Amino acid sequence: MKATLHHNQKSHRLYCQGRIDFSIWSRGAFPGLSVRLIALIGFFLLAATESHSQTTLNGMIRDGTDKPLPFASVALLNAVDSSLAKGTASDQQGLYTFENVRTGRYVVRATAVGYQKTHSTVVDVTTGVTTVPPLALSEVSSKLAEVQVTAKKPFVEQQIDRMVINVANSIVGSGSSALEVLEKTPGVTVDYQNERLQLRGKEGVIVQVDGKQTYLSAQDVIALLRSMSSDNIDKIELIMNPSARYDAAGNSGIINIRLKKNGNLGTNGTVSVAGGSGRFDRERGSLQLNHRTQKMNLFGNYSLNRGGNYWDFQLVRNQPDPSPSDAFRRNLVSQYSYLTFRDLGQNAKAGLDYSPTKTTTIGVVWTGFWSDHREKGPAGATFRRNTGGPVYLQTQTHKTYDVLSQNQVGNLNLQHAFGEKKGQLTMDVDLGHFTRQYTNSLLTETLVLTSGSEVQPPAGALLITQPSTVNIQTFKADYNRTLSNGWKLETGLKSAFVKTDNDLSLSSGPAGVLVPDPALSNHFQYTERVNAGYISFSGQLGRGDGPKTEIQAGLRAEHTHSEGNSLTLNQIVARDYLKWFPSLFVSRALSPNQTLTFSYSYRIDRPNYQNLNPARGYVDPYAYSQGNAYLKPQFTHALEGKLSFKNGIFTSLGANYTTDLMFFTIHATEGNKTYVTMENLGRSQGYIGTLSWPVTVMKGWQLQTNVLGYYNRFRYHYEGTILQIENVAGRLNGNNAFTLGHGWTAELNGWVSSPAVNGIWTSPWLGALDTGIQKAVSSDLKLKFSVQDVFHTNRFRPSVNTPMANQKGVLTFDTRIALLNLTYSFGNQQVKAARQRRSGSDDEIRRTN
Repeated sequence: MKATLHHNQKSHRLYCQGRIDFSIWSRGAFPGLSVRLIALIGFFLLAATESHSQTTLNGMIRDGTDKPLPFASVALLNAVDSSLAKGTASDQQGLYTFENVRTGRYVVRATAVGYQKTHSTVVDVTTGVTTVPPLALSEVSSKLAEVQVTAKKPFVEQQIDRMVINVANSIVGSGSSALEVLEKTPGVTVDYQNERLQLRGKEGVIVQVDGKQTYLSAQDVIALLRSMSSDNIDKIELIMNPSARYDAAGNSGIINIRLKKNGNLGTNGTVSVAGGSGRFDRERGSLQLNHRTQKMNLFGNYSLNRGGNYWDFQLVRNQPDPSPSDAFRRNLVSQYSYLTFRDLGQNAKAGLDYSPTKTTTIGVVWTGFWSDHREKGPAGATFRRNTGGPVYLQTQTHKTYDVLSQNQVGNLNLQHAFGEKKGQLTMDVDLGHFTRQYTNSLLTETLVLTSGSEVQPPAGALLITQPSTVNIQTFKADYNRTLSNGWKLETGLKSAFVKTDNDLSLSSGPAGVLVPDPALSNHFQYTERVNAGYISFSGQLGRGDGPKTEIQAGLRAEHTHSEGNSLTLNQIVARDYLKWFPSLFVSRALSPNQTLTFSYSYRIDRPNYQNLNPARGYVDPYAYSQGNAYLKPQFTHALEGKLSFKNGIFTSLGANYTTDLMFFTIHATEGNKTYVTMENLGRSQGYIGTLSWPVTVMKGWQLQTNVLGYYNRFRYHYEGTILQIENVAGRLNGNNAFTLGHGWTAELNGWVSSPAVNGIWTSPWLGALDTGIQKAVSSDLKLKFSVQDVFHTNRFRPSVNTPMANQKGVLTFDTRIALLNLTYSFGNQQVKAARQRRSGSDDEIRRTN
């Protein structure tokens, strides 16, 4: 029976000492909020009325002659682990101010172009105003042709709660796609065959762009990253164990791609063009523009990514094909496919931040992605009963595959500080619209057919079209304040409504005489409402000047109502559940140079929208994929201990336990056909260890090494058999940065991963080596040349071994590429960056289409 939720129109008001009230829900806008959850959120928000205090920290930056130094970058760092708390810049008089600073111990860092950076001593921030003694920056003595020698961020930077990949300063990353850069990231694996991402050997990765979740299926995320130019990316953040403020989705963590956003006063920008070739050519370009005044900031960027690629796939599979006369009869199938790609991707972003007062900022942001992906080429298959036996069936297929995608998201946001003692409120409203037009055409000829007296059939054709739309509405509000005892309270709520429509039409028959096939066509609609609230407390335990223990404890509640409706099959699958997601972070300085952090979180990974669609997608007439309308979410308990050292060495040990495990499975059907689908099969447990350390090998040579090792155990039911699979695997990343002098720098980066298992899929040793060199012609003009996958070793080799069947394949792409990149910056480049912030549609965009 189809379940329906009924909701009364309600208006909820929040009173916070300053008597701020706002109405956040009304019928039709964000329906579906349960009464229990409303009561819970109300309690969370009313807790914010306790007494509290905010503080202000200020100071002055001077140069070596004791004169005020304007436009210096000033960072407020947590003393316990040097993580960034706030950032700003000095004004024309060299003065800077941090407002709404949480009480605690901090260090102020100051940097400026042409000057050596400096740090303050540890500053104890209490209530009221704290003034830091003036900081003096010494001028850098080494200059060459107007080019200042400044410190360069490492390609991989390990922070206490996340790993940061600094793409903007990378030589080998310039002119690449976002997907190619992501593949170089420690712990990230790109599964090209099934088009999905893994983080530290696990699936269920959340992908965000500027804190906004992409809402795309795994396949469409790959397409988006493939079309996104790396020259438009500032950095990539890997958040392994998110707090209660983040959506509970994603059992393996979050990948957040931060796009470049210049926040300097006046008009400024950066333009970048790149070109190169592997087996196919590729061209990329990007433009960032910014205009900033004291109260207003206009910003925008655009990137274009065009080029070719190829897919060279070889597969051998051995599967049962029993018959009444031979129950042990089998099929040995050899398949190949060689497809050439043409991609055209465009990304654009435009926004406005306006600050009518010092305490209020109103912003509007529009983001758009367009992708045109086309494939064509031959695919063939031969069928035998045993090794070396005669071919009883052979086919040749010509395949064309076109996908046109358009994704747009609009965001309206508000940030308001209620004053020194009344906290801060941020609110977001997001509206997203996504369209995808998919066309897959197969023309198959049967070259050999030796099954009895059957007549050789004419060439058969298969045409699949599927227009898809996704509409998203989200609302999010977050409030934080500092309580009287110095602890910080964070609380908030979110409501998301998503509706998808997929109308797959399949036609088959002789070439030129195609007839619609109602049995294989499917019109599928899916709706989902997720309403959430959270509360989090953080602060310090301990008194005096000795070491203190920092704690952050949070609880998030999410109520989900979903309904999948196959109009063709007249089949409805509805789910309704309320889940609680606790999280805990504990950090303590063991010594001035060592910090130990422990974290725990409970997370959910909901199925992608397309994985719920029971429609089929064909690779060739004998292999296809199919959705599963009965998929359930999987849940993960994750624990991790981290030990960080002041010299940059970082190590961690984590464990996770997942139930209702989702992963792709492959099954034989109709004798010589196979299909791939996603299923809930069992459970898994894993243990993960990481080690990261920077080394100065010699003057001008910096080496950053990252080692990842993990042990996974899977236990699940597969085709009537209970399987238990164990796996020990690892990955090594090395990033070398060289300063050669006279404006020349270079990089040599490489990675290697050991054989690994994920469910029923295994992969062998993999690795790649990238190199590049850069010439800083001036402070505004840089020229880079890079070669990716120098030895063309990045070839995916998946295999499957089960009690009844096995398969082994080799998949090769155009990964050995030489690129030349030119970057030019103009305008004022020396003033503080504009705010980077998360919006409300962080979890939903990932699962679109």
